[in-house]
Amino acid sequence: MQFAWLLLEGIGIGIAVAAPVGPVGLLCIQRTLQDGAVVGLATGIGAATADGLFGVVAAFGLASIADYLVAHSTALKIVGGLVLFALAWRSWQRTQPRIQPEVPVHVRALGGYSTGLAITLSNPMTIMGFVGIFAALGLEDLAAGTGSVTALVIGVLVGSAIWWLGLCGGTILLKPRFGPDSLSWTNRLAAVLLAVFGGVALVSGLT
Repeated sequence: MQFAWLLLEGIGIGIAVAAPVGPVGLLCIQRTLQDGAVVGLATGIGAATADGLFGVVAAFGLASIADYLVAHSTALKIVGGLVLFALAWRSWQRTQPRIQPEVPVHVRALGGYSTGLAITLSNPMTIMGFVGIFAALGLEDLAAGTGSVTALVIGVLVGSAIWWLGLCGGTILLKPRFGPDSLSWTNRLAAVLLAVFGGVALVSGLT
């Protein structure tokens, strides 16, 4: 019974952490519209994997890893900001119709997964959010029960994945409403917002 309850708590935490609109959410929507549900969902699953890894670090008290990420947060933010600028530039380029070589779906999906994973991992403050949430749940009382903590971490991963699946599903339902001009404007908007997120990351990393 406790395992099931903690699993549900973890799912709620995973959804809460993934739900705020950010660069991965924008990429997930854009790539679903542009490249299809498989690529968009792969981007979200990459972020869900990073959330799961952060959950493992926070839940099992891997303090040394958490301290390392926080200590190198400046470098991670700068790298993350540069990656977002690169993605913004690529998104802006896609507003212009051009003949592009056909890339296999599995290759594009792997690229989406890697991008979602890298962007989420470049934000070390996410782990501090997990630490705060887990502390509020009284994880010290679960220290003796590895299985209980595992249920919480699995729930985080599942909850995050559920959010990304829902986001991609909703985008697919709305896709018929988007014509070529709408997709072009979507790419422009995504490019601008990604550049803004990248600028914020760079400024916070350099100040």
